[in-house]
Amino acid sequence: MADRLRLPNYLKTQIASLDNKEFKAVKKIISKNNLHTVCDGARCPNKCECYSSRTATFLILGDTCTRNCAFCNISQKTPLSTDENEPHNVAVAVKELNLKYCVITSVTRDDLKENNDYGSIHYEKTIKEVRSLNPDVKIEVLIPDFKGNHIALDRVISQKPDVFNHNIETIKRLYPIARQMADYECTLDVLKYAKQKGMITKSGFMLGLGEFEDEIKELLVHLNNVGLDIVTIGQYIQPSKRHLEVKKYYTLDEYNKIEEFIKKYTKILPIVAPLARSSYKAYEAYNKIIDS
Repeated sequence: MADRLRLPNYLKTQIASLDNKEFKAVKKIISKNNLHTVCDGARCPNKCECYSSRTATFLILGDTCTRNCAFCNISQKTPLSTDENEPHNVAVAVKELNLKYCVITSVTRDDLKENNDYGSIHYEKTIKEVRSLNPDVKIEVLIPDFKGNHIALDRVISQKPDVFNHNIETIKRLYPIARQMADYECTLDVLKYAKQKGMITKSGFMLGLGEFEDEIKELLVHLNNVGLDIVTIGQYIQPSKRHLEVKKYYTLDEYNKIEEFIKKYTKILPIVAPLARSSYKAYEAYNKIIDS
C-alpha cells in the first residue's frame, strides 16, 4: 500500500488554538440551545477562526444524513424525527451571537418524502423564525438538492434568503466515487432554477480527490453557464481513514492559477484558498456581490 500524502505545513499552521474566550462562548450558546453546527459535524478546519469571531454555520434537521458521500464526516445512520423547537432555537442563538450574517445548512433528508418536503418545510420555518427575532440579519442557506423537487425548492426561495447556496462538491467523473447518491446534473439544475428565480447563487467544490486541470475548468464553465454568482474552492482533507484518501495537495501557486482562470473566463466571484469552505468569508463575498 502506498504511503498517505503528508499534510503540507501551510495547512497545519492555519489551524488556530481552541483556548480562547470567544470560542468557548460560542460553544456554550450552541450547546445551551441544543443545536448542531457543520463546524463540528464536518470537522471544519476553520472552526476555531469562525467561533473566535462569534460566527457559526447552523446544521438543522438533526446531525444524521441519509446519504453516504465518501468525503464527509457527518453521521450517516438512520435519522431521528425533526426537532420542532430547532427553528426557534436557531433564531435565539443568532440573536445571542449578535450575528449580522447567518448561514443555515442541513444534512440531507431523503426520508422526508411526504408533501414534497425533503427538509424544505423545516428550512422555511427556520428562516421565518430567524427573521422574526433578527429582522436585520442577512441569511445564507446551504441546502441539499431536495431531489431536484421544485415544490421543495420554492418553499425556500419564497422566504427570499439573501444567498442561495448548493454545493457541487467535485467534478462530474468523480460523482460515482465521492457522491454515489447524488447527481451532477441535478445540482446544476438546482442552481440554474434558483438563479432564474432571482436568487444570488453560490456553490463550492473540493480539490484533491483525483480531478484533472481540464476537468476543473470544465466544472467552472458549467457553473458559469447556470449563472452562478459565487464559488468557494478549497483543499479536501481526509476526515478519517474510512474516508476517501487525498490524491493531491494543491500548491498556493495552483490556487492562484485557478482563481486567475475564474476571473478571466467567467463572471463568478471566486473564494479560492486551501482552507476555503462553503461559509468561508461568506459575509465578505455577499457584500462584494451586492456592491458590484
